[in-house]
Amino acid sequence: MTTEASTTEAEIKAFAAFKREQAKAEKERQTMESATEEERAAFAEWKRSRDDESAKEGADVPTRTIVRPAYPFPDTFGMDPRTAVPEPYRVTPAGVHVLQSFGPQQRWVQIAYAPLVITTAYTDADGKQSVELAWTDRGKVVRRIVGREAIVRGRELIKTLGGDGLPVLESDSRDIERWLAAFEAENREVIPTGYVARHLGWQPDGTFVSSPTGEVRLEVTYEEQKGAAAAHRPAGSLDKWRAGVSQIKGHLVPRVVLAASLAAPLLRPLGIPSFTVDISSRSTRGKTTCLQGGLSAWADPSEDARALASWRTTLIGAEKHLNLVRGMVTTLDETMTAESPEIVSNILYDLPKNEGKLRGGGWPSGLQWQTILLSTGERPALSYSTHQGAAGRVLSLTSSPFGEGGGPAAVALRGCIMENHGLAGPAFVEKLLELLSTAEGRASLKSEHEKFRAQLLGTTDMAGRRAPMVAVVALAERLAHRWGILPYEPLPIEQWQSTFTDIVDESDNRPEMAMDVLRAHVAAHAAHLYRQGQSKRDEQPYAGWLGLVPPAGGATWVAIAPEKARKILADAGYSLDAVLQGWIEAGYLELMESQRPKHLIKKKLLGAQAKYLVFTPAGLDYRPYAMD
Repeated sequence: MTTEASTTEAEIKAFAAFKREQAKAEKERQTMESATEEERAAFAEWKRSRDDESAKEGADVPTRTIVRPAYPFPDTFGMDPRTAVPEPYRVTPAGVHVLQSFGPQQRWVQIAYAPLVITTAYTDADGKQSVELAWTDRGKVVRRIVGREAIVRGRELIKTLGGDGLPVLESDSRDIERWLAAFEAENREVIPTGYVARHLGWQPDGTFVSSPTGEVRLEVTYEEQKGAAAAHRPAGSLDKWRAGVSQIKGHLVPRVVLAASLAAPLLRPLGIPSFTVDISSRSTRGKTTCLQGGLSAWADPSEDARALASWRTTLIGAEKHLNLVRGMVTTLDETMTAESPEIVSNILYDLPKNEGKLRGGGWPSGLQWQTILLSTGERPALSYSTHQGAAGRVLSLTSSPFGEGGGPAAVALRGCIMENHGLAGPAFVEKLLELLSTAEGRASLKSEHEKFRAQLLGTTDMAGRRAPMVAVVALAERLAHRWGILPYEPLPIEQWQSTFTDIVDESDNRPEMAMDVLRAHVAAHAAHLYRQGQSKRDEQPYAGWLGLVPPAGGATWVAIAPEKARKILADAGYSLDAVLQGWIEAGYLELMESQRPKHLIKKKLLGAQAKYLVFTPAGLDYRPYAMD
């Protein structure tokens, strides 16, 4: 009620003022209409005289100029002295201002709360453009590279760089879009252009970027890659690193791992696809140190540095880790930490393709790489694989890295590489680039690799498939010694042959090996199979029935409880999920299309229905378990 009374009083007062204005205007109009002819003539003369004087005064007054004190762009941002501020802006230590009109008046409006400029324009290997933005923050200069799509959308720019301290409010986003566009247009001739690398290693023009601290600017594609990229920084001295790695002279596994690390840049000039070197043993000592020794040629190998990655990741996460490099080593530690066998299996299989899976829906798709992957685990990485042919893509090392009595060597190596790293790889590449700079050098590199490959062919198809990979690792060790990077003599070709070529390796048929494990277990525990129509409830084993078989004279199958099969295989170092597809392809399992999944079929045991793996006679021979 108080509000209504107040509003009424205000309206009354406003209306009274309105009436007074009307009365005044009416009185002035009547005065004008009642003027005599002489008064009208005198008024016209007075008005003409006043207009002439105003025009004369306006001609004598100089045009108003906007005073914009020069900002020290060269001193603050290292920019060209010709850098200019476009109209109608000014830049001061307090920020960026724009001159705006408010009716008949103009005033400076602040749109950035620190100097904000474009310092460099970049183009990457795919032709995608980006710019470096720079601003000041508490006396320091902050520099960030963003894509052009961000600087033309102010809100997107604030979202991208707000956490980095971009001195702009969201309400000023439109003004910042215009400021950056105007600044770049004004200074197009003086803003330098450059190349920005999106990954480490070989670039499309044949150059090699080994560190984010080099001459070429590195801006990785994904946020998750920044930590690993930052770890590729040199520290210490190459001589001290050489002294440290001399400790592994008598230890085969760490020597092979280090040679594989140095071999990564050779993949591109020799046309070798990416592959894996897997270090596995039951021992919990030495594998990670061995892995770190190989990584130390390129990066900080400590657990705190993110170049040493773990298998405990997603498939996309692993692909992003691989995507960081072209011609450098990558690491994934401890296969046992993988969330599922499929992650290990897919990476091992897809790695030689040098490209990740194709995906839609905005997910990272077709990520590229070129690398030698160093992997560790307590069991061979191949035991996780569901893919036939995976063994031809992996070099497996199954002996303890430092063996008996190798503890002091491992400790000495680890102590050295934590302080001296990121030096040997770039030194190797420097010599390699010299070799590749001439046609004779390129030809000699290929010739030497072919010589090694021919010596490592062996007598089996598997040895032949592995020969190019083993040859490139052996060649890398030979070159690194020749160029003074490795402090010990290279391994003789006979050592490479006995390690990777002369062995009879059946690991490419892991489904069959796993089937043998299950066959042996079932044969040893035949009493744990429930025989339909014969076994009794009180005969059930303490651990429960292993599975069941049908009555004699009818169907010929052996059903095994999947959880039992999973444990039997896991105890032997196999994964049921990894070999399941191989069993299906071999015809070892009955399938029922109406079931989901089709390889798990419902059976009844003592009136209780459950799903089982139902093996055909090709998988598990029914006859030894049939009732007489």
